[in-house]
Amino acid sequence: MVSIRGLGFGCAFAAGLTLLGGAPGQTGAAMAAVSDRCRVPDSYLAAIGTLDRTESLIGSRRAVRVLMLGPSLAGSMRRPTLETALEHRLPGVDFQITQVLSSGLAEDDFEWLRTAVSRSAPDLVIWQVGVRDAVAASDVDQFQRVLDQAAGWIDARGADLILVDPPFVPHVQHERIYVPYVGEISEVSRSEGVPLIRRYAAMQHLNLVAEKSHLPAATLQPCMPEIVAEAIGRAVAK
Repeated sequence: MVSIRGLGFGCAFAAGLTLLGGAPGQTGAAMAAVSDRCRVPDSYLAAIGTLDRTESLIGSRRAVRVLMLGPSLAGSMRRPTLETALEHRLPGVDFQITQVLSSGLAEDDFEWLRTAVSRSAPDLVIWQVGVRDAVAASDVDQFQRVLDQAAGWIDARGADLILVDPPFVPHVQHERIYVPYVGEISEVSRSEGVPLIRRYAAMQHLNLVAEKSHLPAATLQPCMPEIVAEAIGRAVAK
């Protein structure tokens, strides 16, 4: 059973998350496969680091409190929502998801996270980060320092953290501004051992597939809930 509570925090930034699926979880139940249209190379699912607290809670069939900072992971009429995708992969686990919409830079988000984590004590934080900093041309080194500090702070409070890098936006003139921030997020993931969902690379791959198949890129957006559920399932299965 999955319950979701929504909280407003400015405007949602750009969305679009797509990965593939199909590994068994620690619960012993087989996880559902991700739809064919959402498939990407398996290497994009190789999260660095583990989700120790989340894995322990799932293994003991206890509720998992999730704080998600970023755009809503809503599905569509033909695509699952995050809660249904999680239920398919990890049946019997209660994910209590608090959704927070961010309009700030990484530094602003971290300040807000310090308050939110201290107040609600989540087990898992999913942080979609980098879009606003890229648009604002934030100092890249400072951006990395903030992520390093946030990762250490969240870990010290016993919560798991998943980072989600910016989306790939095809046919947009300013798209390349995201690249340095994607690189810094990846570096923090490696140095701090934080699981990372490689949204940029996955969406770039899916965009190429869509173009070859003469499909509009917008049809890939509803893959997002399947990806987060698959990433969590694979991380706890390590």
